[in-house]
Amino acid sequence: MSDRVDLRPRERLVLTAAAQREADARSVAGGVSSDDLMESAGRSAADWILERLAPSRVVILVGPGGNGGDGLVVARRLREVGVDVRTFLLESPDRLGEPSRTMLERLDEMGDGTICLGGEARGEIEGAFEWADWVVDGLLGSGVERPLCGTYLDIVERLNAADVRVVSLDLPSGLTADRGERLGVAVEADITLAMAFLKPAHLLFPASECCGNVAVVPIAYPPGALAGIEPCARVPERAGIAGRLPSRRPDGHKRTFGRVLIVAGSMGMTGAAILCCRAALRAGTGLVYLGIPRSLNAIVETALPEVITLPLPDEGGHLVSVEDVRFIRALENADILAIGPGLSLEPGVGDVTRDLIARFRGLIVVDADALDALRGHADSLTCLGGRSVLTPHPGEFGGLVGRSPIEIDVDRVEAARGFAQEHEVVLLLKGRPSVIGLPDGSVHVNPTGNTGLATGGSGDVLTGLIAGFAAGGASLEDAAVLGAYVHGWAAEVYARDRSERSLTPSDLIELLPNVLREVETWI
Repeated sequence: MSDRVDLRPRERLVLTAAAQREADARSVAGGVSSDDLMESAGRSAADWILERLAPSRVVILVGPGGNGGDGLVVARRLREVGVDVRTFLLESPDRLGEPSRTMLERLDEMGDGTICLGGEARGEIEGAFEWADWVVDGLLGSGVERPLCGTYLDIVERLNAADVRVVSLDLPSGLTADRGERLGVAVEADITLAMAFLKPAHLLFPASECCGNVAVVPIAYPPGALAGIEPCARVPERAGIAGRLPSRRPDGHKRTFGRVLIVAGSMGMTGAAILCCRAALRAGTGLVYLGIPRSLNAIVETALPEVITLPLPDEGGHLVSVEDVRFIRALENADILAIGPGLSLEPGVGDVTRDLIARFRGLIVVDADALDALRGHADSLTCLGGRSVLTPHPGEFGGLVGRSPIEIDVDRVEAARGFAQEHEVVLLLKGRPSVIGLPDGSVHVNPTGNTGLATGGSGDVLTGLIAGFAAGGASLEDAAVLGAYVHGWAAEVYARDRSERSLTPSDLIELLPNVLREVETWI
């Protein structure tokens, strides 16, 4: 048995600006100087740049705060190894904070010739942008709370218009760290080097569009600096995703790997039921049952030879009752109920949905039209507490909470957190990015996916995956996190050699065997 320690991160922490400032303060209180923290951050960023970008001519833009100090360290480190560097300081040296003044003095000792950027130097900086192969943005950090103006606005607009690649330190200047909104003009970076932790703006749209590719570089925080500091969210890494896969006993049989009962489909929406069932099967479910309007049974029975279909009373192709002996038996024996894909919004369907939620005693995945049935029915939401995953998109979620999709997307992390805590459910809020709120107040932000998922039927596949993983033994948290990640990863695998715009939900299902095999190798 190997005693090798696996050093791969299972997740990345997302901290607010205030939480990271607290970590900095605790480090200083623990005996690590502010100078040493800044030196560590700047050198980590510089080493990342040297190793991966191999720059020859670099412009460093320095503002008055900690990001500017980090930029001064980057300038010195690049100079030490022979990179041609031009450093522009946008404030007079006496306006710098104490650690940054120290870093400026160390840089000046090398004879760098830092340029203090007054009005007469603005033409010179445009020439420097044309000369450089990379610009390092150290203008403003995570404390921005209002739109750029004056010199900073002018420089950022010139930088965005220049034909030069940009690395931003911690956060592109002009963004606010803790939200996804854009306050106005901000640096449009090619790469953002997050200092030790991700920030919400690195992940949330539209701010994340300014960040380009985001990499996390280390800071030498002392042990204990983070004790008691709660991240506002977590981003799963590959090693963590692999660890969430439910194990499969070698002597297992079809009942060992779970029984999923799916209630889905209506006239014109049989595809939703079919996609959901196929995804549940691909996730490893032992038995899949489908409750379907009786008039549509022949369609799905032909399309789903592996699924046990349960025809139910209908009217015009939508459910009106679930009073069927075989269905009631399946309802009593199933481990997971997945309800909603393509059920329709016809009168009476909501009553059937709420009745099923109240009668079923196991775990439930609620999606699509079943979410609409919960609107205005607090008793049904209460019934779901402690045993369910809800998978709304912003429009469906807005219907549940009485807010517009735009309001929700401004801070989807807090929206998911609040609802999950209040109702004691797992809330998977779909979108860019999908976020998973848990009853204990923690949040996962899913990092995978692309625009190929923005098509009808994609959510039905996700529902089937979550139900299938949960039936196989995953907790509701693991099933939701795993389902979102695998769903998005399949879309990325498809786009490796094909156009993501051509992706269909059926393509996702066909990719799942290879995608899941790939995930299994991450363990």
